[in-house]
Amino acid sequence: MTGTEGVLMSTTIFSVVLLAALLHALWNFAARNARGNLSVLWLGIVLASICCLPFALASVAVDRELMQGLPFILATGVVHALYFALLGKSYETGEISSVYPVARGTGVMGTGLAASVLLAEPISLSGAGGIFCVCAGILLVGTSDRHRRGSLRAIAYALAVGGSIAVYSIIDKVGVELVNPVCYIFGMFSITAFILTPVIFVKHRRECCLALLTMQRHIWLIGIGSMGTYLIILFTYRTGMVSYIVAVREFSVVVGALLGIVILKEHFSPAKGLGIAAVTLGLILIKATP
Repeated sequence: MTGTEGVLMSTTIFSVVLLAALLHALWNFAARNARGNLSVLWLGIVLASICCLPFALASVAVDRELMQGLPFILATGVVHALYFALLGKSYETGEISSVYPVARGTGVMGTGLAASVLLAEPISLSGAGGIFCVCAGILLVGTSDRHRRGSLRAIAYALAVGGSIAVYSIIDKVGVELVNPVCYIFGMFSITAFILTPVIFVKHRRECCLALLTMQRHIWLIGIGSMGTYLIILFTYRTGMVSYIVAVREFSVVVGALLGIVILKEHFSPAKGLGIAAVTLGLILIKATP
């Protein structure tokens, strides 16, 4: 591969990860707008599984090495079930412009450290600086409202969400190198939906019926948005470094914070503005990394 081809490949990955960031911000905005309703999240996951099914069946016919990646699919399904449950809890009382940055920032930091230790991914000086700026910026955005009512509990849940992000990011980086991303994501969503099903039918059955009647738009945004986001990320994991990909993906923090401030009229402060600027600087540093 020539130097020019490497730059083009890098630019392509950077661009599609930014697209994934936009999709991620949109479906999280829908989740926050639904007040973290676990029934809506579950219905979105089920929808994503149904949409993936025909493509997964087609890819299995070509890629028959599913069994070697099965442990990773099972593991990521379990962790994602925990992730969605914690995400719902964090959005019950927290603002997206606070919860979202804390969760994603913790995830970036944890993934970067884990990838360096477990996957031996080398991180350049500018790359490390970029990841640091992204982490600092999104934590600054998130903690600027820590004294507001209900925010401490929401931030605690958001920190737990960030921990689950770091865990499943490492699992997915390894797993998707063994299994076609379409099969992988179908397995992930199906297992996640299966694990959450007893909780929905025992505790949220009434909410689920109501959501089917009144929140179809939220369900579609969460289902299609999360499916599109994860598919893009899984494909880029095959050619890029997980620590950089996860960091660039956190441009969604800027989009999510702006959606919360502009549309939901959430609180804006100079700290949030400074945090958004730090995220932007971090993305520039990561993009400049060879």
